[in-house]
Amino acid sequence: MIPLHGIASREDLPLPFPLIVAAAAAVLLITFWILLFAWREPRYPNRSGRELKRLTAIVDSPWFSRPLRLVVGIIWLIAAVALAFGPDRVDNPVFGFVFVWLWVGLVPAALLFGDVYRRTNPIRLLLRFVGATAPAPVNNARSRLPAAAALLAFAWFELAEPQAATLPVLRGAAAAWVAWVVVGTLATSTKWIAMADPFEAFASTVAKFSPWSRTRSGQLLLINPLRNLASWNPPRHLWLLASVLLGSTLFDALSGSAWWVRTFQDSVLPTRLVGALGLVAMVSVIAGLFLLSVAPLRRPGHTLRRTADALAPGLVPLVAGYFLAHYATLLYLEGQRTAIRMSDPLALGWDWLGIAEAGPNFVLLGFPTLIALAQVFFIVAGHVCAALVTHDIALRELEATRAVRGQVPLLALMVALTIVGMLLMFG
Repeated sequence: MIPLHGIASREDLPLPFPLIVAAAAAVLLITFWILLFAWREPRYPNRSGRELKRLTAIVDSPWFSRPLRLVVGIIWLIAAVALAFGPDRVDNPVFGFVFVWLWVGLVPAALLFGDVYRRTNPIRLLLRFVGATAPAPVNNARSRLPAAAALLAFAWFELAEPQAATLPVLRGAAAAWVAWVVVGTLATSTKWIAMADPFEAFASTVAKFSPWSRTRSGQLLLINPLRNLASWNPPRHLWLLASVLLGSTLFDALSGSAWWVRTFQDSVLPTRLVGALGLVAMVSVIAGLFLLSVAPLRRPGHTLRRTADALAPGLVPLVAGYFLAHYATLLYLEGQRTAIRMSDPLALGWDWLGIAEAGPNFVLLGFPTLIALAQVFFIVAGHVCAALVTHDIALRELEATRAVRGQVPLLALMVALTIVGMLLMFG
């Protein structure tokens, strides 16, 4: 079997089947109640909220932004030292940094703090001399197709590359990422970073579901996360980016099932090819079903791709819900271990952070029922928020009667994804 995220994984506790059935019933009832009886006029057409001028002055001041970038830069530097000179063992902190802190930690960080990754992106700090750290535009509708391709490549590396937890392979992957973003930026412009950096594209997408936004004048805005997402002018190919994220997460869950294990073990194809085929198939199914489900909502004169992009923000809560449900305990446990190992990145007996002799806290794992309830909550809440956002966007695109009728296939897809996700976790 291939280790989850390139490192040893922990299998989450199975969800009680009655709880799954109850959650699925709740999803169906809430979804169709929204569809049939809730609002018939869009409630989130504009990005409005409470402007926080004092907080903006603090956050944008040099004495705040520079220490923030310095601290994050030091963490990246420690990870780089461990990557370049650390031992080729699974307890090297760079593996936890990449597969746990960087990948899994992006979701809660973006949900809590907004677009913080962009401000601390090491590639932007490296390319500061070409203006890469300039404030982000309010609306950036440029294509996310390069980032979707890079995310698919990273998902394959994370989930299907059997040597991902070895330093030579990880060094090659890191070099490819840096070259992909840096060379593309120098060859084109700094806009390439937002278009092509998989981690920034992922983080900035989830950040639209946070309570933080910016006005056109650059002021921080405290905003309803649903309004933040529904009023977003999404970039092109966002639907494909979200399909990669959803498909890779579902493939991760599927690859741990007994059926996949039997198929994987009995296959005569190379390991990497089996993983690639499974991942691409799952992403293709999600993308294809999404395109089919949004077709009834296409406005006259609009292409199917444009319609898919307009409704793609509704997929973001599903992505966030799946990630939190599937990976939260991994982040809790392996995140602590990574922090402890960061204190001695070269395994030379150092204690840079003063925690090298500490051990991870297992208190949360002593409450399996709470964990199961939280997992179901994240998935169900993600679906409900997705239904609300999708419904509001559809009402802006079409008249109420056609919008309600046209949403049925899309909401049915969301319900199916929610149930499949819970069943995979149960399995």
